[in-house]
Amino acid sequence: MRWFSGVLLLIAIGCGRPANPPPSRPADSVPQPVRITQFYATEPKVAPGDKELLCYGVENAKTVSLSPPRQELSASPSRCVEVNPSATTTYTLTAEAPGSPPATKEVTVTLGAARVKIIEVKVSTLDLHLGDQLSFCYQVQNAKSVVIEPVHYRGGTKPQSCFMTSPTKTTTYTVTATGADGDTDQEHVTVKVR
Repeated sequence: MRWFSGVLLLIAIGCGRPANPPPSRPADSVPQPVRITQFYATEPKVAPGDKELLCYGVENAKTVSLSPPRQELSASPSRCVEVNPSATTTYTLTAEAPGSPPATKEVTVTLGAARVKIIEVKVSTLDLHLGDQLSFCYQVQNAKSVVIEPVHYRGGTKPQSCFMTSPTKTTTYTVTATGADGDTDQEHVTVKVR
């Protein structure tokens, strides 16, 4: 009977402890900090009425907002949104997540003069004989000056004009329109002379 009580004692002791220790619980994971990886304007200077793209990327964010005006955006690693500023505007991007301080970045879009644009360049022919006259016309928008080379034509601020010339050889004409902010638009026309 003594051996039986010893076996019961061993069984009782063995039952008091688990055979394998329970798995340890992982420590609560520490939230990763919110980061704005990029925030920029594709064109930092725009003309009145023009739309602009603001591009951004975030990491570990749950919510993302842009202001002004405040709008909710998706928490994306790479995305662009369209804005239409009516004046020079500083935009603020804010990325947030629970347990992490918010991240913010700013970018300024400057409203400048209207962009210069060459609407049309017309010549009377692209192929003429030596001694023939060529009619050359242009139409521009928002130009402070218009220059046509190699004839050294200066059009000033006229939105459209024509002139006559007699090329002595095959010539490539370059029309350069310059805007108030120094931006330019350019067109090339080649006329063959036989």
